[in-house]
Amino acid sequence: MDVMVKWSAIALVSLGIIHMLVLGAEIPAELPNWLSLNLWTWDHWAPLRAQPLDLALSGGVFWQSIGSLAIPLLILGALILWLDRRGLPIPVFVGWGLVVWTAIMTAIMPPSGLTVVFVVSVFLTIGLQARSRTRGNSSVG
Repeated sequence: MDVMVKWSAIALVSLGIIHMLVLGAEIPAELPNWLSLNLWTWDHWAPLRAQPLDLALSGGVFWQSIGSLAIPLLILGALILWLDRRGLPIPVFVGWGLVVWTAIMTAIMPPSGLTVVFVVSVFLTIGLQARSRTRGNSSVG
């Protein structure tokens, strides 16, 4: 079951990178707007439908790429991998937190990569649960 933790962590890192490569493809087109502080306007705080189209699209590119959860997902996967390689305990709540979060997100938006993150989270949780039972450590809660 230890291999499940390792490969789940590698998958989380990979999914974060893939997310940034695929959805970050539009960043170069928006970078001039961002560097000119285009997102730093009061219009950005207006309801999305009330924002000028170019501002809403620029904000959308920001939130689907660099402002998304791809980078934290990559960091979390790297942290889990780092802890795993050192034999340090990884709390099971990390897996359960990902399972619950991705289950909700997948229910809201089924045709997305969140389904893959959900499956990875389930495998991570299974591996962490098994590890906590066999090692008898306090990483359950």
